[in-house]
Amino acid sequence: MSRTPAPPLALLAAVTAIGFSALHMVVPVLPVLAVAFNRSTAEVQLVLTLYFAGIGLGQLVYGPVSDRFGRRPVLLAGLVLFLAGSVLCGAAWSLPVLIVGRVLQALGGCAGLVLGRAIIRDVCDREAAVRAIALVMMAMTLAPALCPALGAYLTQWFGWRTIFVFLGGLGAIVLVLSVLRLAETHPGGAPLDLVGTLRAHLQLARSREFALFALASGCSSASWFSFIASAPILLAVRMHQPPSTYGAMILIPMAAYMLGNAAAAQFGRHLTGSTLFVVGLAISLGSGVLMGAWCAAALSAWALFVPMALSSIGNGLSQPAALAAGLSVFPRIAGTASGVMGFLQMAVSSVSTLAVGLMPRDSALAVVAVVFAAQALSFACGVLVLRRAGTAIPAPAVATEPTAGPAGS
Repeated sequence: MSRTPAPPLALLAAVTAIGFSALHMVVPVLPVLAVAFNRSTAEVQLVLTLYFAGIGLGQLVYGPVSDRFGRRPVLLAGLVLFLAGSVLCGAAWSLPVLIVGRVLQALGGCAGLVLGRAIIRDVCDREAAVRAIALVMMAMTLAPALCPALGAYLTQWFGWRTIFVFLGGLGAIVLVLSVLRLAETHPGGAPLDLVGTLRAHLQLARSREFALFALASGCSSASWFSFIASAPILLAVRMHQPPSTYGAMILIPMAAYMLGNAAAAQFGRHLTGSTLFVVGLAISLGSGVLMGAWCAAALSAWALFVPMALSSIGNGLSQPAALAAGLSVFPRIAGTASGVMGFLQMAVSSVSTLAVGLMPRDSALAVVAVVFAAQALSFACGVLVLRRAGTAIPAPAVATEPTAGPAGS
């Protein structure tokens, strides 16, 4: 088997993080956009909702296209699209134009979400992929962790358009580094015709193992996105806090997620991947109980963010194992599998954020109910997939000699 040098993990973290950086940076300034364009909160919410939709739908395309043409050209095209969307957002003269720019940002940024994981799976076997994904996710969390506070203060000091100037500059830097440092890790050649694409998706759909890993991952993501979609509103409406409060408090669960990723990479040397997976899901489920009890006793920012930090530790343990296991079910179509998993994450998250929006916003009940429901569904899917005979997730391991393709290909 031919050898391909593994791309720098820092670069993979950057291309993976750029889409979520653009997501998180705008969240705390949604009320500012409502005033700037003289639109209702519900209308401005489309800046976030349609971003989710763009990320989800785009991932369905990037997977099979990269399986056919290779990872590098498809990723570079996505980064160019992200840059174009950032420019349009910065120049937006109306809310519809801003929304179009945000959709372009999402469609471009999600290329990194899909292909970052697929590239790791290209150059690492299944065991090493768990550790590599954990390390990349830990590193990439730094950017989204800082983005809410950065977005809030950039808006306060220079205006909301500065956010998109910053994102455009970031996208340009990542694009240049990818051109210079990213080698091709997949030769392509998978069929791109409609029949072949449908066959690949049907193969994934018929796999109960893949479906359960994907749903477990998707529901875990939904608990997080439901929280970030509603927490700024609770802080502003119920607690009369400025956007900068959200920007500061969100650092707690972000740091906790990094801690969970670090634990997955470190303890994976001694524990099985299955153990990390189920323990992480159980921790997240327990955090939902804590959030409900704490908010019922006394609603405060700490009652929201401390339990979510505990949930983030659990997600940091479980998500790398779920992603690596899901991509390893059918290694030859890992790009398609990565796209489907990403789509399910965004689809379930869109449903959960819609559910939060339809519920009364005068209490924390909506947040607690939706977050706990997502955590419970994730735990149930995890238990079901691990009960299947022969289903096991390997412990994380270090890849000493990355190969040119997935193990078994």
